[in-house]
Amino acid sequence: MDRPRRKPDRAAGMRKGIVMHAHLIKLLSLSSLTAALMAAAGVARADDSQAPTFKAEPCCSLCPAAHDAKNYTTRYQQNFTTLVQAQGDWLFRTQEDLRTEFDTTPAGYRRMKELHDAFKSKGVELVVVYQPTRGLVDRNKLFPAERDKFDYDKALKNYQAMLGRFSKMGYWVPDLSPLTNEQQAHDFYFRGDQHWTPYGAQRTAKIVAETVKKIPAYGDIPKREFESHISGRMGKTGTLHNMAGQLCGTSYAIQYMDQFTTEPKGEAGDGDLFGDSGNPEITLVGTSHSGKNYNFAGFLQEYMGADVLNVAFPGGGLEGSMLQYLGSEDFQKRPPKILIWEFSPLYRLDQETIYRQMMALLDNGCEGKPAVMSASTTLKPGTNEVLVNGKNGIKDIRNGSNQIDIKFDDTSVKVLQARLWYMNGRHEDLKIEKPETSDTDGRFAFELREDEDWANQQLLALEIQGPEAGTAPQKVEAKVCKRNVFPSAATHTAQAGL
Repeated sequence: MDRPRRKPDRAAGMRKGIVMHAHLIKLLSLSSLTAALMAAAGVARADDSQAPTFKAEPCCSLCPAAHDAKNYTTRYQQNFTTLVQAQGDWLFRTQEDLRTEFDTTPAGYRRMKELHDAFKSKGVELVVVYQPTRGLVDRNKLFPAERDKFDYDKALKNYQAMLGRFSKMGYWVPDLSPLTNEQQAHDFYFRGDQHWTPYGAQRTAKIVAETVKKIPAYGDIPKREFESHISGRMGKTGTLHNMAGQLCGTSYAIQYMDQFTTEPKGEAGDGDLFGDSGNPEITLVGTSHSGKNYNFAGFLQEYMGADVLNVAFPGGGLEGSMLQYLGSEDFQKRPPKILIWEFSPLYRLDQETIYRQMMALLDNGCEGKPAVMSASTTLKPGTNEVLVNGKNGIKDIRNGSNQIDIKFDDTSVKVLQARLWYMNGRHEDLKIEKPETSDTDGRFAFELREDEDWANQQLLALEIQGPEAGTAPQKVEAKVCKRNVFPSAATHTAQAGL
């Protein structure tokens, strides 16, 4: 008996046809791609600087968890509260990128003014590069509903007002607000990262250079010509995209961008960074935006026509590179004529512990000064009593006129945990953490606390937390000395509304 014949499987035939059709399309696409690559190769022979460009299709949408602030639990995650979906894989942060307020507390203004005056007394002019936010610059990347909620006019007005307050304190302040209304072919910021692109750094540097050239001290600085050129491509896996991945399990495409190198004209490849110009008289401190990847320092050199010492490093935050530089031999023996300080509005400017360190290091802590009290000891795990006021008679050590300088033999120590006791039984717990990416010297110098009602407190003792159990003991030296006195530093008060 014959087996019944199967009817033709039309679906299978269709699938086969679809597969063959797709295969044909793929072959045709490959042929087109090959032709395009051959054409590109011909261009590359004519112009080696021409790089291929790639465009990734938008990847992802944020999940509901990304819109709920309580899911941003760690200290790091809270820097991204909360993510906002925008066009073409652009992401924004409501608290940072879409902020409309730019301000600090009265204490923050007072400390910023004191810091300016202290630098000025040492002959250093301070330039503040206060970055415009991603919301101000790239608001057109937002979807219409989010763009309508973002009050651009209010944000711009308040940003410009903050620039004005810096200026009234005496800082030189480039007006970067024109960057918020540009129509440029290249993005100022990365679409999924808080950093500017090299093109954003370039456009910022041009404006900053115009301000620097107005500083009288600039006229005395040696000049030479620099030129910048594309030297490669960089891939950026954005921090905002990574955060979305943590919350939603998504994976965004890497964004590729041109990288730049800046060299003195006619001196490329000679291996001498500063040539015959000696030590640079302009220094750049700042955040990771000033790192080598974005060539901000290089563009500054090109547009200013002068050498720049760049001491910024990734992960340094507001104060990391500044503190490292102030404690260096470079600053103490050869302070610059002009110091450019780059930072973004996300940093609080009223962090008292930061100013206590800066003001102490500006005149090299207790180095070369008579010690009011000093001791050397070896720290063991747990709490270690290092200094006691009274062993050789009670000394008048009021907070408002003294500072402490602590040096570990182990220069890799990046964390100081201390407790300062006072005559009335009061105490202050102090923790200073240096960035993991910093080149540390094992030194922690800081003024004794003087905010609120602390200025008249009398120091009784200093305790330092020792190393972890099971690790080697740490040798340390601690000194108390009179704090630095900078002309006019204590006679000004800066407040909101300046």
